[in-house]
Amino acid sequence: MSLKIIGYSGFDSYEDCYEYFENSCYIADTPKSAENLMKNSFSRVASYQIAPVTIEQIMDDFGCSCGDYAMEKEAFDKFTAVAEKNNIRFIAKKEDTDIPLIIVKVEGVNLSDD
Repeated sequence: MSLKIIGYSGFDSYEDCYEYFENSCYIADTPKSAENLMKNSFSRVASYQIAPVTIEQIMDDFGCSCGDYAMEKEAFDKFTAVAEKNNIRFIAKKEDTDIPLIIVKVEGVNLSDD
């Protein structure tokens, strides 16, 4: 696998967690999209960071979401391309929201003990 960036996520340093959509860790297409999400969330605007997300992080249970991710379309397209090359299995379904999201359950994620 490569360290190719799949998307971007917002980290709320006050709450010490990544932004979620329901029970899925949110992965935006671009840093700007992740920033817009954070500005419009319940997070404290002054206490967030935008972090790139790679396939390695996703497979290592990025965001402690047990392999559940809410991806914007471009991030999902990047994820799909890398997943197919690396035989990573997943289930995806579209979510009807203001920003089209794909909810992805990734198989084989290394779950944390937390």
